[in-house]
Amino acid sequence: MKLAPGQGILFPSHGKLQLKGYCDVDWASCPTTKRSVTGFYVFLGGAPISRKSKKQSVVSRSSAESKYRSMASLTCELVWLKQLLCDLQVPHSQPTLLYCDNQVALHIAANSVFHECTKHIEIDCHTVREKIQSGLINTTYVCST
Repeated sequence: MKLAPGQGILFPSHGKLQLKGYCDVDWASCPTTKRSVTGFYVFLGGAPISRKSKKQSVVSRSSAESKYRSMASLTCELVWLKQLLCDLQVPHSQPTLLYCDNQVALHIAANSVFHECTKHIEIDCHTVREKIQSGLINTTYVCST
């Protein structure tokens, strides 16, 4: 920071400290394993505080499945960050926003009927739906174009 003044994370002194995350996935992008790469960014009050890019541990059979796994990864990060804010006594009562550009994955997360036709998705991915039902997160569609 010493060599680049003015570069860094800016936390505004006013406004809401809304926690929100954006996830994306590069489906079957690994040429040898055909595994997808998950990526997400998390913002607090408009400032980026967390990001991750990682190859998924299994091969996804559809782009929606790989996107849903990306949502699950981001959900775990958002839950952890929300608990950290609570431990630091930073008030954050509103639901965390999770933005995703795949409407099928959003429907799977919000609608239990879709789960019957998606049993090949691992059980731990259903954490997204659980956190939606508990009111901890809200999912929102964001256009990727």
